[in-house]
Amino acid sequence: MKTHTEYEEMLPFYAAGGCTSQQKREMEAHINLCHECQTELTMWKAVSMEIDTSNKTISTPSDIPAQALTRIRASKPMAAAIRQSWQLLKAQTYLIQSELWPVSALVMLIGVLVAVIARKDVVVYLLSPMMAAATLSMLYGPDHDPANELTRSTATSPWKILLARMSIMSCYNLLLGLIASLGLLFIVKPEMLGTIILGWVGPLAFLSSLALLLSVWWGTGIAIAVTYGLWLAQYISFKSIGILMPSPVWSNFLTEYKNFWHEPLLLVGLAFFVALAALWSANLPMLRLSSSIQ
Repeated sequence: MKTHTEYEEMLPFYAAGGCTSQQKREMEAHINLCHECQTELTMWKAVSMEIDTSNKTISTPSDIPAQALTRIRASKPMAAAIRQSWQLLKAQTYLIQSELWPVSALVMLIGVLVAVIARKDVVVYLLSPMMAAATLSMLYGPDHDPANELTRSTATSPWKILLARMSIMSCYNLLLGLIASLGLLFIVKPEMLGTIILGWVGPLAFLSSLALLLSVWWGTGIAIAVTYGLWLAQYISFKSIGILMPSPVWSNFLTEYKNFWHEPLLLVGLAFFVALAALWSANLPMLRLSSSIQ
């Protein structure tokens, strides 16, 4: 047996003809005995009739398909592409590890303070590419993306997602480098600012794109180890660690290797092609040394 409240809740459905035959029989038996439900049923029938009347007065415009086609054809591809790109950038900003933003800024701040105190502007030159490489190596893959499986199952291509994240973090790293360079004005002359920026922008571009490529291939640990090793190798004095290499060929190689890091145009050009390789690799199955070993 249903309670009075249950019958009362069924009244709108009964008035609208939405009850089953069994429910209809039960409702009619209850309504015959309940004056309160009889009064409410009159009200619900009036509401149902009003809704039916309103629905009949509403007519669907016959030109809806034509209007839809007109709007689709009138849309500008360039504007749509810009809008979609902006939406992708906003969405990926939230998926980048939140710790990267304050940590990288804090490290760069400490670097500037050390450079100002020690009066060594080379600290910023040394630190900016390393910080950029570390952040880009943590952008993509299951190690740093909790939604990696969901991301790869969406209609958006993996390379577009990687490009969006790379663009966001690269702009952020570039901004940090510029702010850090401005902080060096405490110890260097203003006319030296352009030279300082040109000094680190090439290594930052190349080292960060290389770290991104290696992280897509083999993970963050290997990416950081390789890029840091390549970057710091230019500062190694082999004589100081007891390694004698009198060969002129080796000496010329070391000289050219050090000069390589001071060619901003060459480094930016190489960074472009390395970044393309990273984007292409994002569409391939992820390579991990640990998985191959197992």
